[in-house]
Amino acid sequence: MSWRAPSEDDFFATLEEDEADLFARNDSADRAPMRQQLALAVSHARGCVRSGRKCRMPSDEGLLPDMLIAPAMDYAAFNLLKRLRRNVNESRTRSYERACSLFEKVASGAIVPEDYGEDPADVQPASSLASPSISPKRRLLGRAMEDGL
Repeated sequence: MSWRAPSEDDFFATLEEDEADLFARNDSADRAPMRQQLALAVSHARGCVRSGRKCRMPSDEGLLPDMLIAPAMDYAAFNLLKRLRRNVNESRTRSYERACSLFEKVASGAIVPEDYGEDPADVQPASSLASPSISPKRRLLGRAMEDGL
């Protein structure tokens, strides 16, 4: 996985058929609101990553980690439909809510996107990252308590 700029193709890939038909009818001049919502979604997602303070980020403000591309597109689609005063169906609303939930977890540090420039082959499994350190004194005290002393 890597960091990359979301594209209009990414946006269209997350749309339902009726939504895609609505946006596909617009020529490129009418896509300014879509581009604006994409930029706002990327900015929001990056703000959440920045808030989590758990990974390195590129200086290019247009890049997102792969894991946040689809949620950012769901976030953008919902906001664009609202902006255009279109009916937002239940499925789109759920996608938006899932995206918001993921962004909240990223912002809190509960979910950590990959570092920018990180080679996925070098990533260690989570179990090897969080091994607790126990001082010898605590280990002895714990054993004494187990033995009933």
